[in-house]
Amino acid sequence: MSTLNYTQYGLSPDFDLGLADDATIVPFRVTLEVVDEAISLHYEVVGKEKLHYIPITCDSKVEIELVGDQLFFSKAWDAITTKEALSSYYGGLEYDKYDKQLDRYKVVRFQARFNRGGKLGTRHPFNINVDLLQGTRCDPRWVGLTIDPDIKNPPPGRF
Repeated sequence: MSTLNYTQYGLSPDFDLGLADDATIVPFRVTLEVVDEAISLHYEVVGKEKLHYIPITCDSKVEIELVGDQLFFSKAWDAITTKEALSSYYGGLEYDKYDKQLDRYKVVRFQARFNRGGKLGTRHPFNINVDLLQGTRCDPRWVGLTIDPDIKNPPPGRF
């Protein structure tokens, strides 16, 4: 058993970059599925199959969708937290696609400020906090998990 703890920082709720409705959206999908008879957790930027981090190339909105019947955003924790105080870069967390029966969400969005002048490939570690549905929809039991991808802001020169 580990006795190490780390702090999780929430995203700034008042963060507003003034982005237009048609601003760049970075779609990130997290999927829980069975592959070769084993449970597999897979995440990627939609449309960039081999990209397993979120690239921020301009001020933008990030949309994270959970795919699978058992994966929902956490009820106990903010859906997105960071391991460092990064409130000057990310905030304005919004929830969407609410499942009324299970009282959980499947989609979140937040705003990301482009790290102008930052070193290419700068990693910002963050957490996606989820609840894994055990049992059935009529008799749900929950297991909390943290998924740990990175945001690269700015991303490497070619992504």
